[in-house]
Amino acid sequence: MDIFLLLTNLLLLLFWVRLWSQPDRELYFNPLLSAPTRLTDRVLDFLRPALPLPERLTTLLLLVFLLAFRGAAWHHLRPEEPWAVAIGPLFRFVPREPGVAGALAFSLLSFLFFIACYWGAYVLTQFLTPVRRRDRTSEAFRFAALPLAALPRGAQLLLLLAVHGVLVYVLCLIGSPGTAPTPQASPGTAPTVALPALTLTLQPIQLVYMGLLSVADLLVTALHLMFALLVGSFAAALLQNPATGILCNEGIATLLGTRRRLMIGFLDLTPLLYLIALHLLYLQAVCPFLIARIGG
Repeated sequence: MDIFLLLTNLLLLLFWVRLWSQPDRELYFNPLLSAPTRLTDRVLDFLRPALPLPERLTTLLLLVFLLAFRGAAWHHLRPEEPWAVAIGPLFRFVPREPGVAGALAFSLLSFLFFIACYWGAYVLTQFLTPVRRRDRTSEAFRFAALPLAALPRGAQLLLLLAVHGVLVYVLCLIGSPGTAPTPQASPGTAPTVALPALTLTLQPIQLVYMGLLSVADLLVTALHLMFALLVGSFAAALLQNPATGILCNEGIATLLGTRRRLMIGFLDLTPLLYLIALHLLYLQAVCPFLIARIGG
């Protein structure tokens, strides 16, 4: 299910970004922006005869349809594997009401959590970047983080916290919480904590800590982005594709933010240290601290 969610969320991200952009007033020389914009424009042009509506409204309706179709399709094709939303390395929520309604709601929540974690990775990168970068991947990274990216840095952080808080609150209302191992967890990385459904309802402080744990998942998103770019850079070198290699290296520089690098000869160890630091910070510091308070 994880691969299915990732691929569909990336597809939905294209139309989410299109919802906040105005291509008629913008000109893209960046191939990372122009190609997705042309794709979404072709889809909207195809739908225009049947839906003679403003483009943003058409895009919103298309997003709703795709989210509903995804939820219903997975529910009917894989009924033995219900929809689930994970927060942190341990907590996993499933719909309280089994059926199509729960699948549709969790399809939407899964995408919104994906957007919130992506926004978190963007905010983290902004705090690591002393001076705004102007390369192609930085521009595309910022464009995909709309509308949050249009706000000042302080407002971005406040909006990020508010979005995670609202999503966690809604998730606790319509989902059944529990503890279960997820792909993010490994044995012995964090204590197992029983989480009764009524506890979250009766103790708002637990909701606050759960919201902070959801925010902390941005570290996992940033780690996955860095790992994907490193794999892409390595593959580009093996396949002798310099264009892809340049884009991946620009993406790595964007995530690192700082211009200072740890070099040993011609080997740059900064991305490796970035991965190790995020992994240790997430599993050894942030998660044990928050999970202990949620269980307390």
